[in-house]
Formats: sequence, structure tokens, C-alpha cells
Amino acid sequence: MSEPASPPAEHTGLKRDAIGWFGIFLMVITTNGPLTSMGGGVPVSITLGNGIGLPGSYAIVCAAYLLFAVGFCAMSPYVENGGAFYAYITKGLGTIPGIGGACIAVLSYIAIQLACYAMLGHFIHIAMASLDLDAPWWAWAMGCAVGAHLLCVRGIEFSGRLLLILMLSEVGAILLADLLEVFNLRLAGHALSLTPFSPEAVFTPGFGPSLIFVVASFMGFETAAIYSQEARDPRRSVPRAMYLSIAFIGILYAGSILLMLNHFGLSQAVAVATNDPGGMWLSMFSTLAGPTAARIGAVLVITSLFAAVLSFTNVLARYWHALAVCGLVWSRLSRTHHRHRSPHVASAATLCISVMLVLLCAMAGLDPMLQALPWASVPSAIGVLTCQVLAALAVIAFFRKHPMKVSRWRSLLAPVISAAVLMFFLWQMITHVQLLSGLPAGPSYALAFSVLAAGLVAAVYALHLRFRSPQRFAQLSSLVRLQ
Repeated sequence: MSEPASPPAEHTGLKRDAIGWFGIFLMVITTNGPLTSMGGGVPVSITLGNGIGLPGSYAIVCAAYLLFAVGFCAMSPYVENGGAFYAYITKGLGTIPGIGGACIAVLSYIAIQLACYAMLGHFIHIAMASLDLDAPWWAWAMGCAVGAHLLCVRGIEFSGRLLLILMLSEVGAILLADLLEVFNLRLAGHALSLTPFSPEAVFTPGFGPSLIFVVASFMGFETAAIYSQEARDPRRSVPRAMYLSIAFIGILYAGSILLMLNHFGLSQAVAVATNDPGGMWLSMFSTLAGPTAARIGAVLVITSLFAAVLSFTNVLARYWHALAVCGLVWSRLSRTHHRHRSPHVASAATLCISVMLVLLCAMAGLDPMLQALPWASVPSAIGVLTCQVLAALAVIAFFRKHPMKVSRWRSLLAPVISAAVLMFFLWQMITHVQLLSGLPAGPSYALAFSVLAAGLVAAVYALHLRFRSPQRFAQLSSLVRLQ
């Protein structure tokens, strides 16, 4: 992490009352790319995880994150700061862990965005090559990065309206397939099998590996807190958006996967997922809605990925902005657009980082799907889950230091249980990291611990500031003190 600059004497704040709970909900959902996951991630999860028991894994992880949200949202009224993980961890555990968590969070989101750009560039390359517009994947990825930056500069309201259209399209396609499959089962006289939710199907040796992919599907729900400064009535809108996004993700995936398994037959679904992971859902959609609908679905996969990179561009820009306001990074990143009140300088920095990483992948000759995607996914998944664990611990510590009129369930019991469950998820993810990376043990663990090592370095640097520059150290937590 770079040498922190002194906080700017003047900076333009983000636009107030710019987004409601539904807009935040959209920003969160689109970070998950539901159609992209159904089209590619879910079949891989079936193959490498617990097979037909995958819907049960989604139900368990959904319940765990709803439990996490209980404590997180109980603390949210006292954290009106766009730093999200940084603000929560700093208030609960102190400035040094907070700076380490901030470093982990930023690097994790950068890695997620790189993974999304790799997929996006790959799919656009395939689509455009069929139209004789052949350009390398990285060129398309960089073009999309520029587009995401320009949309981010236009402001959160404009991004929210665009994301509404994109999300309704991709979720609409998934729900259409679900509805057609329900009718198909009824016409065939077949009952919907709920076996995938049975303990025998869920708790197989593949349950641990399935958590790698399932937990990754929920990444991004915590970004609801990043929009607290721009939200209308943040004390209500942020918790509402977070609860609804977790429940929506869990129900959508668990229900849609259940119907897809029934479509192919529980005895054949794993074989189908193994033989054609990239075409499993599209094959079902083509059978149910026709080949034209399947071609539209393939286009929607691309728009789903662009929606995800746009959401993460907004997330990263606001993270850089919050850290710059606190004096943790270059102070110019706190500047906002004179007209749109958006963090345009931070967005430009995000653009530069994305373009540089995509170019590095291109220069190294990495395959976007077989190398860039899985390798970037490892530190992102490990890093975000680590920040979630730290945030759960921060909630416990915060309410011990600042007794509030908050029930024991919300301030202690739910955070303790969720912290323990998330630690189990983290352990499972690290144990089975080779499934995610596709690399031997040594490089896989190196990728897994790289983001954690960076967080440790940032924390050590903060400790150094505490003794060598007490005033600078005090500035780092000055904007996240108790409201």
C-alpha cells in the first residue's frame, strides 16, 4: 500500500440521497452475475462439488450469510462511512486490523474484476469472431473497462438505471427457464424431486469442495455498505438491501439449480455437467424455449458480465475514495466530479489498474478462461471471506466496547455463530484451493495466501506509523469514529 498522504483540506463529497434500497439491491445482485454463474460456474460446482446436493449447499450458505447480516446490520447505524470492511473492522478491532482489512478488501475486489474482465473478453471475442470482427480477448476487455469507467463517472443514479435493465434481462431469462421447466414437469406428469436438499445428497465428501464455489456466488452482498453515504435513509436502506440480496441469491440459485437437475434427471445431471459445463444451462434453455431464445441467452451472458464489472468499478471507486478521505492513499482520489458528484478520479485509477492487469495477462500469454480466471479467483475468494470473518469479529468487539440498546442475539450470539461458520468456510476453501486454481499445491497455496500476506504487510506498516507518526496514525481512523 502506498505512502499515505495527508487528508485533503477540502474535498467534494459523494452525492447524497442518490440511491434507494432497491438501487443498492441491484448493485449488489449484479456483482454476482447470476446468469454467468448458471451458465458456467454452477455446472463446474456440480462436477467438482457434491453433485446433485448443490442446492442444499446454497441453502446452508444462504442461512449462514443471513446470520452474518444480523450483526453486520446491527452495527451499520454506527458506520456511516463508505469504507465498508475498513470502517467496520477499524471501529471494532482497531486501526491496525482495519488497515490490513482494507488492503485485503481492495486487492480482492481488483482480483474479482480481473476475473470478470477475462471472462467478458473471452465471450465477446467468440461472439465477434463469428461476425468477422476478430480481435484478441484483451482488447475487448480493455474496451469494456473504458465503458465501465465512463458509466461510473456519470454517477450512481445512471448506473443504477442501466443495471436495472441488465439485471431484469438476465434474471428474467433464468426465471423463464425455471417456469418452463415447471410446466414441462407437469405436462410430463413428473413430480419435482427434492432429493437434492436431503442430508444424504448434501453432506457427501464433496460438500467441502462445493463451498468454494457456493461461497463465491454470494461475494458482493457486503458491498451494500459501500453506498451508505449516497443512500437515502442509509440506516434502513443498507440493511434492507443486504438481507434481500442474500435471500434473493440463495433462493434463485437453489431453486434454479434444483429445476435444472430435475430437467436432466438426477441420475444423469452430473454426467451432463461433466461433459458440457459451459453448455448445460443453455442446452436446457434451448430445449425449453427454442434455439433463438438460447442465442439471446448467450448474449445475456455477456451483458451479465458487463453488469458485474460495472458494479465492481463503482465499488472499487468508492473504496478508493473512502480510503483517500481517511488519508490512507493518495489524497486526489477523494475528489469527485463537479457535476455528477461521482468519484471520477478514483474510477480513473481503477481503470488504469484494470487495463494494466489485463495487458500483463496478455503479455504473459495467459488463457483468459483456463488461467487468468481461476488464478484471479483464488485471492479474491480467500480475501473477501477473510474480511467477512474479520467483520463478524469486529461486530462482537464493537458492542462489547460500546454497549447499545441492541439485543444480545444481534450483538453477540449471531455474530459469534456466523464468525465460527465463516471460519469453517474459509478453512474449506483453503484446503481445497487446488480445485479453484487448477494448479499444483505450491502455487495454489501461494495464490491463496498472497492477499493475506499483503494485508499483514499493510497492518505492519500501520503499526510502524503508530510509533513513528502518531498524528498520521490518528487520522486514519478519525472518520470512522462512533457517530
